[in-house]
Amino acid sequence: MSSIYLDYSSATPLDKSVAKKMLSAENIFANPSTKYASGREASQLLESSRKKIAMFFGANTDEIIFTSGATESNNLAILGSARKAKQGRIISIKTEHSSIRGPVMQLGKEGFSVDWCKVDTAGRVNVADFISLLRKDTILVSISYANGEIGTILQIAKLVQEVRKFEKANSCKIIFHTDASSALALLSCDVSRLGVDLLTASSAKIYGPKGIGLLYVRRKTQLQQLMYGGNQESGLRAGTESLPLVVGFASAVELIAANKASCAAKYQQYYISCMHNLEELEFIENGHPKDRLYSVLSLCFEGLNGEDLVAYLDAQGFEVSTGAACEASNDEPSSALMAIGRTRAQAQGSLRISFGRSTTPKQVDLLQKCLKKTISALL
Repeated sequence: MSSIYLDYSSATPLDKSVAKKMLSAENIFANPSTKYASGREASQLLESSRKKIAMFFGANTDEIIFTSGATESNNLAILGSARKAKQGRIISIKTEHSSIRGPVMQLGKEGFSVDWCKVDTAGRVNVADFISLLRKDTILVSISYANGEIGTILQIAKLVQEVRKFEKANSCKIIFHTDASSALALLSCDVSRLGVDLLTASSAKIYGPKGIGLLYVRRKTQLQQLMYGGNQESGLRAGTESLPLVVGFASAVELIAANKASCAAKYQQYYISCMHNLEELEFIENGHPKDRLYSVLSLCFEGLNGEDLVAYLDAQGFEVSTGAACEASNDEPSSALMAIGRTRAQAQGSLRISFGRSTTPKQVDLLQKCLKKTISALL
């Protein structure tokens, strides 16, 4: 029996049409930094792909910096902006992915002050607490657009507005960074509307190739580079760009733009179906009930072990997870769930189901039936 994959928040398969375009790009092997004919051809393809991606974000082409993925982009944004400033305060939240919490905590070790803003039980930022944390020496805010573990959409545009008001009143500059990787396929990521200075995106979450991401860097935003040895990517990211990965990323972005509305409607139907048909089970729903990515269903089953649930479902042919894949080997309960007020026992009984473009109503129905049997067997 083939498995039913329901962990799209962790990774998405490479779209076949994207793979075809990547394959054709393999023939253009010259280094884009060289000046002879084949190098110019490579450079033209690199820049045309960059332009397609920039248009998706409503950005200028020179504001798109290619990286190896969301983790590198987050590190470049957080470490790069703070180290350029040399000192100051940073604001973030404890529900963040480890690729944000990690560099923020590293800066704490380097002498920067870190303020963790409060979130409510749905994972939304407490705006009053956020405003109270703003100081003249605050240099950076890093808060994701949407939480890929519990699905909550964060009020980024509102928070940016509060930052800009504070800047104007206090004659200071605060860089605002958001990781939009989880939001990319379903939400508008127009950087002008959001108002952010830095934005992270990953190809791996949108049916594109793994190993490539980007950092949007608003003009005049100052960063210290983390990698040395070349002047590629506006001098912020040394290393020869991979044309097939860049072409694949651009192709994947075009596809999500075309599929966004239909996917959003489909995922909402699946989410509502699960919540209705599983209501006889005792669980806690994680994340905001409305302001959320409906592609993510996060539940806590107190008294059960999430890893046992995943293993049992895997044996029945369903591939799901307990939460963020990057923390799957961590024996500690999810930091995101603990931050929104779940007890240790509740957090340890977490299960994350995430839908994708290939998910069908039949698969969702089969999952619901299997999950009911699984919970009964383990109780």
